[in-house]
Amino acid sequence: MGFTLGIILCNPISARSADKGRMDIIRLKGTYTQIGHTWGKAIKNDLRSSIDNELNGIAKYISKEKRDLIVMSNKLIPMARAYDPQFMEVLEGMAEGSGISFEEIFALRSLLELMFYCHKLPNMCTAFAAAGDATKDGTTIIGQNIDWHPGTNMSLLRISWPGGAEQLSLCLGGIWEYPLTRHPDEVPFGLTSTLTVSLTPGQDLKKVPLSIVMNRAARQKRLERALSVFVNGEQNMGGFVLASAEDEIIGIELANNNYEVLFPERGMMMRANHYLTDRFKPLDSFAKYWPDSYLRYNRLKVLMQKDWGRITPELMMKKLTDHNNSPKSLCTHVDPEAVFSPSQTLASVIMVPEEGLVYIANGNPCTTPFLAYRLE
Repeated sequence: MGFTLGIILCNPISARSADKGRMDIIRLKGTYTQIGHTWGKAIKNDLRSSIDNELNGIAKYISKEKRDLIVMSNKLIPMARAYDPQFMEVLEGMAEGSGISFEEIFALRSLLELMFYCHKLPNMCTAFAAAGDATKDGTTIIGQNIDWHPGTNMSLLRISWPGGAEQLSLCLGGIWEYPLTRHPDEVPFGLTSTLTVSLTPGQDLKKVPLSIVMNRAARQKRLERALSVFVNGEQNMGGFVLASAEDEIIGIELANNNYEVLFPERGMMMRANHYLTDRFKPLDSFAKYWPDSYLRYNRLKVLMQKDWGRITPELMMKKLTDHNNSPKSLCTHVDPEAVFSPSQTLASVIMVPEEGLVYIANGNPCTTPFLAYRLE
């Protein structure tokens, strides 16, 4: 199957559009609390759906009640307040704007930790970056297919943060975000994430939720400062690719309360849901549940190497529709024989930091057109 491309450059605060896949863009600005209030009000139905579906799903899996998970996750609140008090103000504003309790909102932002702790791991994403000689005109390109539970809604945010960061950020069900960030007089950068998980003896819920770490990294002025957020955080999960308009590409894997920095090969980087770092591989507790991660990673690597030196956003749009090893392919569809949580590609995103462009297919990219949004 192919792909469709609709290039429609829009102002980030544009009105509704009838185009297939067109996303209404939510404008957020003001104080951290005001940003959260507007955000919560705008996506309150998505938040309620995510809280009910995700937390109830985990609770049923471990024979508990949703309230038990909320109490469990809320033990992390003091640690999160000390780590990023500004974003905690956002979550408090989100609770006010949505009419949903702060405790539930925080539990949703702790979803990855709850899933890991309860051994209910979802399939999540394949990411890439290319720059320099690898791309047709030397432009940096970064993106991914976002895989998660069917029915989870995506929203597109245009955020003006108090610290000066301007963002176009694709938000997954109010759980976490995939941003393109620009500060005045600084180099724009994009951030993608994939789920990798290390098994650590005595593992407990005692970490700042990864979604909060991700948001803090995305608000930084430059790529190296964003990287430092991950380097200085102690985590047991997560793989990230960061790329800037200066042809910088860097990856980082978090495991065993430690990290490993990864570098591109021939100006390219790919990630799926397994560790690439040798010293983390023995700790990998994700790949045994989702061995298709190796196939997606290798397939994307083969496809990108085939067109080394000719890579463009349009070419990557086509590659992200690939159905090799379907349904657990780059463009993922629900596997009717899935033993664990069902997963499918909910959106595909490609960012060009230098141009401030974000291309989004709001659905499986094999059937949904890519539309372009500009950070202006």
